[in-house]
Amino acid sequence: MASHFEEEDNIVKECANCGSKDSLGRCSRCHQAWFCSLKCQKAYWPFHKEWCTRNDFADVIEKHEPKFAKWMRKHGKQAVLKDDEVNRLERKVATMEDMYGKADPKPLPPAYTSEDLKKMVLAEEQSLLEDTRQTREDKYWREICIPENLGLQCPKYKWRQNQSYVEVYVQLPAGTKANAIVVELQTNSLSVTIEGQTYLRGDLYAPIKQDMSVWVIHEQILEVVMLKRNRKNQYEDKKTNADTFWYSVFWKGRPEEVLQLKQPPIEYYSSEFEREEKPLHKRVGKYAGK
Repeated sequence: MASHFEEEDNIVKECANCGSKDSLGRCSRCHQAWFCSLKCQKAYWPFHKEWCTRNDFADVIEKHEPKFAKWMRKHGKQAVLKDDEVNRLERKVATMEDMYGKADPKPLPPAYTSEDLKKMVLAEEQSLLEDTRQTREDKYWREICIPENLGLQCPKYKWRQNQSYVEVYVQLPAGTKANAIVVELQTNSLSVTIEGQTYLRGDLYAPIKQDMSVWVIHEQILEVVMLKRNRKNQYEDKKTNADTFWYSVFWKGRPEEVLQLKQPPIEYYSSEFEREEKPLHKRVGKYAGK
């Protein structure tokens, strides 16, 4: 007895355009139509294109399961995996053949042992434990992305830039209160003091617009946003856009805090920039300390 996808093959193999049965070739896209020549295939294309579609899943399994692949193409079926099926495939407790390569489309029962099950449960428990150890602030810190060649992750801080601004991020020690942070932003310098201890201090790589620069605390992260004085559309005398690029936050930065580039990268010129000066107001975000 034939399975549900093994149907009688009553398709007559003849050219879809002229009806010839000699020297036939199958459409490489849909595998459902036959043509005797490239000329006939081109001539019939305006009619054939309406239902000529590729079935990627059928293409993959055709070598091992030709009847199933043929059935899928004929009925326009596409394989769809449920979340639990994807999970089983990733854990390698089932294979694609187990799920869809047999006459019975129902997945086979799992083949793992009780010992394998214990290992999977233990791994899941350890993963949940790691998630509970990670605070919301730690996750926020990791989500601060530094574009390649447009900034760095330094030992004490992260920094990034575009054609208008330089942004510096500092992860504060657990329990730090907002009133324990002192940030001094000057035209040519930056200083950050945390609980009386100097954390960052030095001359900036280039001057900034002090009155248009701000700092804010959010999710235990200190963010300093500095507007470049020499920036796109606001060039200083005899300066070009290449001169707006910062290779480091501080003029005499340590080697690990300096971009090792000889010239601004191409991606810098497509980064964001302010077309007009927009007033910013200094503010301190509410800090949820312990």
